[in-house]
Amino acid sequence: PGLVKEESEKISKVVHIETCNEAGLLVRIIVALYLMGADRITLVGEQGIQGDHLDEIRRALSILNGFSIVEETPNKIVIQSFIDPASSPIWNLVKMLHMRIVHMLELMLMALKDGSAEPLTGVDATEEEIDKVYLLSVRQLVLASIRPELRGKLEINDPLHIPGHRVVLKLLEEIGDSLLASAKNLEIILKNNPKLSDNDLGLLRRSTEEIMGIYGKAFDSWVNLNILQANININNSNYLSRELRRAAMDISNKYIIIAKKGEREMNLELPFAIKSYLEYLAQAVSLSKAVAESAINRGSMELQL
Repeated sequence: PGLVKEESEKISKVVHIETCNEAGLLVRIIVALYLMGADRITLVGEQGIQGDHLDEIRRALSILNGFSIVEETPNKIVIQSFIDPASSPIWNLVKMLHMRIVHMLELMLMALKDGSAEPLTGVDATEEEIDKVYLLSVRQLVLASIRPELRGKLEINDPLHIPGHRVVLKLLEEIGDSLLASAKNLEIILKNNPKLSDNDLGLLRRSTEEIMGIYGKAFDSWVNLNILQANININNSNYLSRELRRAAMDISNKYIIIAKKGEREMNLELPFAIKSYLEYLAQAVSLSKAVAESAINRGSMELQL
């Protein structure tokens, strides 16, 4: 049998798990079918479904909103979608992604202001929510492309917008990934002993505040088709990205020198965490710049210039 085959005219698929023995393949197929709008997936195992396959099925379901097991036997598992496509318009999902990115930045700023890693405990869960909302958003865009009758309810007035929305959704998801990586390094910085100097901690805080401003304005320019704001944002992003990468080298090198001289009891974990923190912030700036560029792309087609 083939890897995946059509079961009927409905969006229903059958997957033969014996053809999915490569690590991670079954997870990726389930996610792919979810993204492509499948309502029902039947997983069949002639020799039974167990071990790694079961783990991969559970892992896939843990990141997919509205997908649940409705039938399970030793040789068959049926996954059903309980998502009403009309219940999640694309703009609602985009706003959810945006608010979660802002929340991650707020947690990082709180940690920097308090000098404590405690607020960062919420970052992992927030990034997981970003991934789930992103995957649901892509599914909704695919449904809008293959089911024209849903476009109005999904707030897709023109199918030509779908590719552009898909690009921005991916950029937002990648911004979340960059901020998660930054937060992991910030946790190392704040838990390190000895601590970062007040001046350097202040620089990290100001850099994070600037990121929040750059990202927020980039997102607003895309939502509101503000081409002038987007252009200013792109110019500011170029400057901030250079400054962050320069600061990453300068501050980390300073603490490497201190560690080598033995002036303070210190290992090299701190300078590398500082460098990574600022470099991931710079990456988030570059991704925000791409959102602003998307605003110009979309705006130049829709507005009278």
